[in-house]
Amino acid sequence: MSQVSTSSNKSALLDRKIEETGAGLQKSFTELLRSVDEENATTIVQYISTMKSEVNLSDHYRRDLIELLSKFSKYNNDRPFKDSIRADIITFLETYRKTETQDPMHKWIGTYNIYQIHLLRFLKWLHYSNIEPSKRPKPSVIENIPQLKRKEKSIYKPSDLWTQQDDLLFLKYCPSKLDRCYHAISRDSSCRPHEIVKLKIKDIAFKTTG
Repeated sequence: MSQVSTSSNKSALLDRKIEETGAGLQKSFTELLRSVDEENATTIVQYISTMKSEVNLSDHYRRDLIELLSKFSKYNNDRPFKDSIRADIITFLETYRKTETQDPMHKWIGTYNIYQIHLLRFLKWLHYSNIEPSKRPKPSVIENIPQLKRKEKSIYKPSDLWTQQDDLLFLKYCPSKLDRCYHAISRDSSCRPHEIVKLKIKDIAFKTTG
């Protein structure tokens, strides 16, 4: 009876931590984390908690980590992360490879590379969590798994971008002041969407002439 109670308490504690980890995100991310084996789910929760203090984790980064690590766990049948071998990482990353017909602009390489970076940082923490982040060595399990180079300098073509006339037309007829403000800031600053959303008035320095 005592063992059953202890197990129940651990599950309840993990469930509460999962809720905290996914707080503010879409419910699907919390459910994804709940679908992972308890041992690996606990590891993901601990890692994200650590990352919050090490790099001031953004919501965008948190979503990426929950999605990536949950998929990586399930891909390897929820085997404990510390038991992962090099082949597990290679075959997982290869699932994102696409043919020339499927992806002629090779956008999949961007996904492959960002996931390789996330896995590298995660495995450094997993194997050397007691070492200062900047000094953690690369674990042998992810040695010689480099990022891929792309042939294209950009995935966008000139025709994909709005011209100045397109911008003026949008600003003239868009009924929402908020949308017009967002568009103008994104056009002038080249910031990413999540960077603009997090902006506060005090963060903006207006340039003056004369």
